[in-house]
Formats: sequence, C-alpha cells, structure tokens
Amino acid sequence: MSRLRVGIDAVAARAVALDEAGRIVASHRGIPGTGSPPGLLDALLAEVEAEAVDRVVAILPEPVPAVAASRVGVLRIGGATALPPLVGWPVELSGALAGPVAMVRGGHEYDGTASAPLDLAAVTEFARRCAGTVRAVAVAGVHGLENPDHEQRAAAVLADVLGPDVPVLKGSETEAIGLLERENTAVLDAALAESARARIGELGAAVRNHNPAAELYLVRGNGTVLPEPAAQRHATACLGAAQAALLHGAARLAGVPAAVVADATGDQTVVGTTRGGLLPESSAHREFGGVRIGSRLPRLTVADRSMSVAAAVARARYGSADLPVVLVGDRSLPDAIRPPDGDLAAAAGAAGAEAAGSVDRIFWQGAGGREDSAARARQLARDAAVRAGADPRTLRETPVKEALMTYVPVPAARLQTTAVGPILEPAAP
Repeated sequence: MSRLRVGIDAVAARAVALDEAGRIVASHRGIPGTGSPPGLLDALLAEVEAEAVDRVVAILPEPVPAVAASRVGVLRIGGATALPPLVGWPVELSGALAGPVAMVRGGHEYDGTASAPLDLAAVTEFARRCAGTVRAVAVAGVHGLENPDHEQRAAAVLADVLGPDVPVLKGSETEAIGLLERENTAVLDAALAESARARIGELGAAVRNHNPAAELYLVRGNGTVLPEPAAQRHATACLGAAQAALLHGAARLAGVPAAVVADATGDQTVVGTTRGGLLPESSAHREFGGVRIGSRLPRLTVADRSMSVAAAVARARYGSADLPVVLVGDRSLPDAIRPPDGDLAAAAGAAGAEAAGSVDRIFWQGAGGREDSAARARQLARDAAVRAGADPRTLRETPVKEALMTYVPVPAARLQTTAVGPILEPAAP
C-alpha cells in the first residue's frame, strides 16, 4: 500500500493528501473561518484510505495571547543587574498572564561556569507561591544555553512541588542568544501551553481515531515541523506557519527545488525565497502580542497593492537572481510559474514539510579552538533535527557561520548552523 502524507491548512480551510512522489491524490476545500481541523481531516479522509496515511502535518490558526493565555509563574535565575522579567510587556498582556515572579541567585558565565550557587531554598519558596495559582511556569537562567544545569535543577524542584499537571518551560529550550528573548519565549509558551494542549490534542485524537499508527506534526514558523508533544509545549514556534508552508508548498507544486515565491492575494503581496528546504532568515526577531521572542522572522518582502508584483519580486530577489519565480494568488506576473492548485500551496507545503534543528549561540572556544566549537554546533543542530523527527541518515547541513565576540572576557564566537532532512519513515508493518 502506498503511503500518504496529509497536510491540513486550518487557516485557509484546505487539506491535501500527497503520495510518496509528492503528487496530490486528494484534496478538500472548505470555507475559511468555518469548521475545525478535525473536520478538515474527516472530510479529506472520506476520499482516501486512512490506513495508508502515515503522517498528518497541520497548520493551526494562531492564538490571541490575551485570550488564550493562562496564568503562569516566572522564575529568573541570575541576572540581578539585568532588566526584570516582563519589563516592556503590554500591561494588558502581562496583567492577564503574570502570576508570581521571582529572581533568585544562580546562573552561569559565558564559558558555562557557575556565577553563583543556585539558591534552591528560594526556588522552593517560589514553587510554593505558585502552587494552586498558576497553570504553568517559565524558568530562564543567565547563559542557560551554554549550561542549562540551574534551569534543569530548578525545574525539578518545581515539578516536585507542583506535580505533573503543571508544565515547566525552560529558556534553554529556545535557541536565542538574549536572556530576555529566551525568557519571553518561555513565558509565552507556558501561558499558551494549556490552550495548545487542548487544540493539538483534539486533532491528535482525530488522527489516531482514523489510524492509530499515524503521527501528527505541526508546522513551525520556518516551514519545518515539530512533533505533537513538542508543539504542545512550544506554541510560539508555530507562529507564521501558514506563510512559511505556502512558500515551500508553492515551489513543490511548481516542480522546482528552489524559488522566489510571490503570494499575491487581495491587497498584499508577500515575496520570499525557499532554497534547500529552508527559508533565509532576516535579522529581525519575531514579536507576539507586542513581545519580542527568540525565533527569527524569515526574510520576506511585504508590499501593499500600490506596489506592483514585479516591483515586489525585484526588491526581494537580491542574491537570488538565478532562481525561478513562482506566483500564487489572484494577481499576474509575466514569465512567472503559476503552479496548478495554487490555493492548496500551504497545505501541500505542510504535507511535504521536513524536520530541522538550528543552533545560534555563543560558544566558549577552549583548548580545541574553533574546530571543536564548530563540531559541537553541528552536532547540536543534528540532534535537534532528529528530536524534531528527521531521519539522521539523510540530514543536510548549512555551513557554520562564525562571528567573533570581542566584548566578552573569554575567547568566544557566535556560531549559527542548521540541519534539515526528511521525516523518519515509520517502520513497515
């Protein structure tokens, strides 16, 4: 039996099933804003054999922070001289989600050595303040990427006091250099965890009702995937998923491995590049509810209807003049490839999405120097890609980018790299 991969675009109310060659073998078009992700799945699987589906990859509507957020506790480890947690947040958002907030002694230096012992008594006291008042907790430690030990120990204390039903989100789970970006991401992920667990769990139950062996993934904001359990904990990672999946899916429907893609619909044109299964990143961080978080935005050109599609494409093509242009939407552009079923591009991009892991952090360059640091960065990226579901045998890696850090007291460099590849196929029955 041929295996099928299903993509659900719950934003545009579209669903597709792809065969192993990436061809659309079934599709469903609903009315945007109506129905539900499980309903889209039910409608699509009325046309194909559910037993053939080994993977469902979904794009869910983005949550509204102040509406979907639950109350959370926020624990900062170290960083007493830094700005306090939740500083600069919109008052209505911080007021809706902030439970107990504490800063305790601990944290690490650039090279991973402890700045001060972790104040476990203060962590325990914070945990007791959270008991019965919060639905989740966020923990972030200074230089937690280089050494997450204090975050992990604090999380263990919190879990002992609060129990398994109160998730603890750690800043070190987010690949962002800045403490505030990691902390903000952990806080928002914690605040959205209850809502994400309910929404994703409902779809997961529908998937397993059709086929107990099928796996559920969610599309991330870069067009790659997160497995169901990870997506429930990291709702912010899925922001921007619909646009990212559309860019990848449009190129796949056009039959090209890389392209400049223009989504020209309504009053707006969005142009981006997909190459090697990845979207180039901009230097800008993503914001959610007016809060800067750790994930970066893809490099996009956004233009209103006063700019022609050709002008928007020309602005976005710097460095990509060798790539074909793929167009979806209701506007025109001479010489562009217009794939069939362009309105299914996001759903197709979801169904064919790959898994990736990225590293963007400061590495202390000890005795092994740059070579050891680069090797560690590549391995961390590969490990993250495998955790996301990638087949370790077919991973591709981007070159390691290096920027020396001249303002820190130890030899260090910022290294960036990504590993990406197809999702590991389930074992044959």
